[in-house]
Parts: sequence; structure tokens; C-alpha cells
Amino acid sequence: MKNKFIGINALLNAIKTIFSIIFPLITFPYISRVLGVENIGIYNFSSSIVSYFTLLAGLGISTYAIREGARYRNDRNKISDFCSEVFSINFISTLVSYVILLFCLIFLNKLHDYISIIVILSISISFTTLGCEWIFNIFEEFGLITIRTIICQFISVVLMFIFVKDRDSLVQYSVITLISTSGANFINIFSRKKYCDIRFCFNSKMRRHLIPILILFANSIAMTIYINSDVTILGLISGSYHVGLYSVATKVYTMLKSLLGALIVVSIPRLSSYIGIGNKREYSETASTILNSLITLAVPVMVGTFALSDKIVFLLSGKDFLPATTSLQILSVALLFSIFSWFYTSCVLIVNKEDKSVLKATTFAALANIILNVLLIPYFNQNAAAFTTALAELISAVVCYLYGRKYFQSNLQKNDIISTLLGSFLIIVICRLVKIYISSLYVSIFVSFMLSVIGYGIVLVLFRNNSLKLILDFVKRK
Repeated sequence: MKNKFIGINALLNAIKTIFSIIFPLITFPYISRVLGVENIGIYNFSSSIVSYFTLLAGLGISTYAIREGARYRNDRNKISDFCSEVFSINFISTLVSYVILLFCLIFLNKLHDYISIIVILSISISFTTLGCEWIFNIFEEFGLITIRTIICQFISVVLMFIFVKDRDSLVQYSVITLISTSGANFINIFSRKKYCDIRFCFNSKMRRHLIPILILFANSIAMTIYINSDVTILGLISGSYHVGLYSVATKVYTMLKSLLGALIVVSIPRLSSYIGIGNKREYSETASTILNSLITLAVPVMVGTFALSDKIVFLLSGKDFLPATTSLQILSVALLFSIFSWFYTSCVLIVNKEDKSVLKATTFAALANIILNVLLIPYFNQNAAAFTTALAELISAVVCYLYGRKYFQSNLQKNDIISTLLGSFLIIVICRLVKIYISSLYVSIFVSFMLSVIGYGIVLVLFRNNSLKLILDFVKRK
């Protein structure tokens, strides 16, 4: 298989992520006003419940399949056998997940008010399993993934404005969201045969996958707990109203995190391949480039989000959601911790098969998150949930770094650090000045964004930032 340029892969994945951001930016201001805080809270609580069963169905299969499958992708027979075995495990775990979900919906009275939304959203579990998007990740087919995702999101946007008209449209909204998130997986069912021949099997060879998959599954459990426990506990203790407020902050946080993480996602197959063939020099150089680029991007995004948090909340959801401003400011700080943790988890520990170390890091983070959520949410509601998320991300980042430093030593340049810090400080100054002199919401956001990008770019050029130089060199070559 011919290696695709990792920058192109990152660009394609970033485009997919950008459209995933544009979709809610277009629809969420409309949806939040039409459905109201209470219905948004109901939807997000239902989504958080489904996420646990999605986790159970997925086990640790996607991460494991991408890491191991990248080593077989040049041999169709081997990759077909591997994918069939992994798919079969995934199919069985999906059936188990649905059985447990049915049991919970029948016997847990607390969930009875949410049954219709939970059932609709749970359909995505089966599409995820059958779609096997991890196969396309193994072969670095990010172009196909991007095109399919954009098409499904475009259809969903059109349907959203046609069918979601009032506060009684929550079911319609849930169905349309399902199309947006699972439509691409439905298409994948029919196109995956181009890369391998999948069949259901049940044999002794499957055992070799179970232990690493279960370790990654345990890690996914811990990670999901500290990602979703805040919403679940917030809903149980404070109610749907505070979940609705918190959902605005988490939506922005998740979008930005996904956009910044686009480079990490596309790097895993390539880094796994380098480790598989023992090419440590290429691995180290590529990982260093990724980390430097992430820091150069993440710091200004964190600063800009913090500075414009109230305007972002008002733009997305209106004045009723303004109490979510503080939560978004806290989560903007969590963003930097999260990206650093994500890099060391996926690009260092997992590709080097240090799954147990990742499990320890996420377990520490999850325990801290749950305990603090229970203690603080009764007093500080959505702001407490944001704070515990930030702390959990910090714990995970520190622990992953301590475990991962024996496999990878970062090579941050002094001029890169100085240019990033000075450029970020300039962003703060620009946002403050714009806030003083421009009162219009839309104009102030646009001007703040454009001047910040231009100012930050100028600082990077003046200090010869290496990440910017790599991008410019690539553009010149093309």
C-alpha cells in the first residue's frame, strides 16, 4: 500500500471535523430556541445513557483494530482474516449490549420518561458495528470517510429545518441526528468489501484478540466515565435544566477538541506501522512534528475560546443559555490538557502497546471525576461538572506523560514556545480591544477572529515557528 502524505490525511480529517462543527453551528442556535432548555437536557441525558451501551458494544475494538490492522494491510488474506475475527467479536458484544439496554429500559423507572429518545439513538450502535469504519482508518481512506460524512450531514441540515418546528419535535430531532451520525456507517456496509472480505466466524483464533481488546475496553470505560459521568450525575442531581446549560459548553468544547484532534486520529495508523517495522527514527520525527503542531494550534484556540466565551454562548443558543459562560471558560482550559493527554495516549502509549498504562491513567482520572462530581455538583451545578472534567483531563495528561516519556521525548524548540505564548497574549489583547470598541455581536466575533488569526500568524512568521515552516514548505512543494 502506498503511504498517503500524513498532512493530506490530517487536512481531510480536519475538513470532516470542520463540517461536523458547521452542522451544529447552523442547527444548534435554531434547535436550542425551538426545543428549549428542558428538551435539550432530555436529549443530552438520553444520549449520555446510550453512550454507555455504545461503549459496551464497541469494547476497545476500533483502537485495537486500527493499531494491529495497519500491520497487515498489504496482505489481503491476512487482513481479511484479522477483520473477520475482530468483526465477529464486535457483533457478539453488540448483541450483549442491546440485551442489557432492553433490561434497563424495562426495569429502571428513572429511564421510562426517556425511552423513545434512547431507543432511537441506540440504533446508531448497530450501524457503528456493521459499518466497520476502522477498516477505512486502517487503509487511511480519510477522503471517503470525509465525503460520506459531509453528505449525511448536509441531508440532516435540510431535514432539520423541514421537520423540527416546535417543542414537540424532539423525536424528529433525534431521528435526524441519527441520520447525521450513522448515515456514513450505513454506506460503509456496502463499500468495505473493496479492502477485505469480512465473514462471521467463531473459532479459537479469536482468543488472541480478547485480552488486548478487553484492556482497551476497560480503558474506554474509564474514559467514558470521566467524559459522560458529569452529564449523567448532573442530570440525576440538578435536573434537565442544568444539563441543557452544560450541553452548550460541552458542545463547543467537543467540537474544538475534535478539530484539534484531527491530526492525532490520522497519525495512529502511520505511527503503528512505523513501530511495527521497527522504524523508530521515523516514528520519533513524526510524533515530534505532531506534538509541536498540536501545541501551536491548541494554545491560541484555548485563549480565544476563553476570551470570547460569553459571545460564543449567546451566538449559539441565545440569552437563556448565558449561565453556561463560566462552564465554557473552564472547559477551554481543559482543552489544552485534553489534547496533550490524547497525544500521549494514542500516539505514544497505545501504538507502543502500553494499554495497561493508559488504563491506569484513565482510571485515576475517572475516579477523581466521579468523586468530585458527586461532591461539587449539588453546590455548583454545571460549573462543577466543567471543573471536574478539566481536572480529570489534567490528571490523565500527567500520568500518560510519565508512562510515555520512555518511548518518546518531545523536542520543543525555544522559538516555537515563545512565538506561541506571545501570539496567544496578542489574541487576548485583540479580543479585549474589540470588546471595548465594537458592540455588535456578529461583527465583534468576526473581527476578533480575523485579527487574532492574522496577528498570531505574523508572530509565528517573525519567530520562524517550525510548525508553520513545515506547512509553508509543503504548500510550496505542491
